[in-house]
Amino acid sequence: MAAPPEPQDQAPEEGEGLLIVKVEDPSWEQDPAQPENRGDPEVWHRRFRQFCYRDAGGPHEAFSQLWELCCRWLQPELRTKEQILELLVLEQFLSVLPVGVQDWVCQRCPSSGKEAVALVEDLQKQPVKAWSQGLNSVSPIWSRC
Repeated sequence: MAAPPEPQDQAPEEGEGLLIVKVEDPSWEQDPAQPENRGDPEVWHRRFRQFCYRDAGGPHEAFSQLWELCCRWLQPELRTKEQILELLVLEQFLSVLPVGVQDWVCQRCPSSGKEAVALVEDLQKQPVKAWSQGLNSVSPIWSRC
């Protein structure tokens, strides 16, 4: 003789066992610790710099999103403190240059502060006419580098 079915084996009655699922932006579902899921750090850098508070649901969400974007850009699980500082100081160095010089240097895609400094020094050594020709563009720095 068969035993009566246990409660978990019984079919749920109408309305029972509904599962509520929260739907989120799939770009945030990637595991940030997995390099293959990180994508191009420069994309995350731009998203970090262009983030708008009004796009968030409040201060907690804004801070959380900025933290996530920053981590995806700077990749602290892959980079040393010195490498992260190099990126931050390079970005700040480029931002304090005159706009046309920023453009000229960014077009050459320096990967370090040392390279950026050398480019600016090389540009300063050029004749005045060449220097002024390199100072024409005014686009935002993060869209050029």
